[in-house]
Amino acid sequence: MILGPDGRPARQAELRREIARPGLASVRQPWMIDAIAPGLTPDRLQAVLAEADNNNPRDFLTLAMEMEERPIRYADVLGVRKRAAMGVEITVESASGAKADKGVADEIRAIVAAPEIGDAVAGALDGLGKGYAAVEIVWDRSGKQWTPATYHWRDPRWFRWDREDPFRLRLLTDASPSQGEPLEPGKWIVHVPALRSGIPARGGLARRAAALYVIGSWALSDWTGWLEVYGRPTRLGRYGPDAKAEDVATLLRALSGLGADNAAAIPDSMAVELLEAARGGTTDAYERLLRWIDESTAILVLGQAATTQGTPGRLGSDESQDKVRADILKADCEDLGRTLTRDIAAAWVRYNRPGVAVPRIAVTPRDPEDGEALARTLKLLVPLGLRVESSVVRDRLGWPDPPAGAETLQAPGPARPGSAPGSGPGSESAAAASSESLLDELEAQALGGWQRVMDPLLVPIRELAERAETREEFLAGMADALGEMDDGPLRRALAAATFAARGLGDASDEA
Repeated sequence: MILGPDGRPARQAELRREIARPGLASVRQPWMIDAIAPGLTPDRLQAVLAEADNNNPRDFLTLAMEMEERPIRYADVLGVRKRAAMGVEITVESASGAKADKGVADEIRAIVAAPEIGDAVAGALDGLGKGYAAVEIVWDRSGKQWTPATYHWRDPRWFRWDREDPFRLRLLTDASPSQGEPLEPGKWIVHVPALRSGIPARGGLARRAAALYVIGSWALSDWTGWLEVYGRPTRLGRYGPDAKAEDVATLLRALSGLGADNAAAIPDSMAVELLEAARGGTTDAYERLLRWIDESTAILVLGQAATTQGTPGRLGSDESQDKVRADILKADCEDLGRTLTRDIAAAWVRYNRPGVAVPRIAVTPRDPEDGEALARTLKLLVPLGLRVESSVVRDRLGWPDPPAGAETLQAPGPARPGSAPGSGPGSESAAAASSESLLDELEAQALGGWQRVMDPLLVPIRELAERAETREEFLAGMADALGEMDDGPLRRALAAATFAARGLGDASDEA
């Protein structure tokens, strides 16, 4: 018998099929075309949020989807945040160095290395905007063990939260179209990003961005109307005192032609002038308001007001990760890792290796140089006697244990007799020289990446200096700039250097 995470038996037939597949005759319609955003007012928004608070989130979830399709900046920055987490490498850490635990970790590595895992990650990250996401797993049993075959994102409007337990999701069915039924054990990835404390029904970035969206939509509409009236020149036609009605009609047709076709024909006795549009106000107010909404939305979603414009020659997730504040990206990845561990790794263990410890799926943002730094540190310290378990290094790199009999890379051959530390005349001076050389190399390594670790601290100050037009404006913006400075890379670099130096000193003392 296969048990789900809550101890209920999992029905094997249900594990193999899509139980939440939409249908034309089902409560889960494949074409749920609603519209909340057009003409949305603050009063209507308040009513939509109140309905969501009463466990009727359909209109709010529809609005959240529409917000991702509209020209207001929310869709852009939310896409940047999703892509940042999607581009992070996924690794698997075995529960221990035991053979059984390492074997299970290798099985989970094969699952997260499959291309289908991208569907699971993308579907789960939809919860950032809406507060939760549900991805259905279809399991395969054609081999000797249960394996996730496909992952299907499901429309969040097909679910309701349990009225007695607001943290338990239910699936709307034809038998229960309003309250829904409990989710089938082992069939779902339910991702609830830890964006705030409280019930998930009140979470989601879309809820906090909705007011900015409404204001921005109105401002954009008003600005467009302003341009319709004041953004083009006035066409003025003149006719003489003896002009007849048909002459006036001819002139009006000519003026209309100038607006539509930029061409017209009029008699010699008539004149047409193009006057500069009268200034019925200024566009600066609309522009400032929309810029403020853009920046506020970016700060809400990304944690900083960095531009979302692409950098020529840089494409993909690396640039997206630069735009999301480091602590926010780290939290998103940790949330995602916990969800994948609970709903994929733990489920796989229950179905195939009950009783074995569950490996951890880690979704951790990494500096591209982390692997090189780890290799350099090991190169420095292992020859001096630092003992490191190989499985720990492989877990850090996301590499599986090699199977028995596999061809593997080998370490260099042993040093010639008499060349090892402490073997021969002058060994003490040779060891001192070696230690000094290693310290020099450690110093060069620490100083080599100074720009990479200092840029997150200095970029906000440089950007403020570029924006500020006066000394007073620069000083006034310093408080905000200091709050945007990211000292994470510097702290990690200092910690790595301190660890390496401490290990070098301990190893030298033991020698």
